[in-house]
Amino acid sequence: MYKILVVDDEERIADITEKFLQMNGFDILKATGGEEAIRLLSTDAEFDLMVLDMKMPDANGLAVIRKKTELGKKFPLLLLTGSIDAEKYLKVLKEEGVTEEDILYKPVDLFVLLEKVRKKLNIA
Repeated sequence: MYKILVVDDEERIADITEKFLQMNGFDILKATGGEEAIRLLSTDAEFDLMVLDMKMPDANGLAVIRKKTELGKKFPLLLLTGSIDAEKYLKVLKEEGVTEEDILYKPVDLFVLLEKVRKKLNIA
């Protein structure tokens, strides 16, 4: 079973994303903020994918991505954002292997998210 780390400081969005992905067969670990995500990444927990909110008050998505890279974690990302913030970071994000196709704008269509998750994990 694929393990996905869902990171969003908006607990309602994190809960909905978690439940939807679980219903579709994924094992989910949820972090309700960037600092919590960084703590989880710093453990020996293994993830196949991270669904990451970009704009969070404690540690933003970029800080989480940088920590992931620093720790040598090699799983793919999908980014969620409620604004065009992700576009201004696109150059840095591209260095981390994130493309424009990996960015989803809120409110996210859960079926589009599922399609992108499956594509990132090479699930037919």
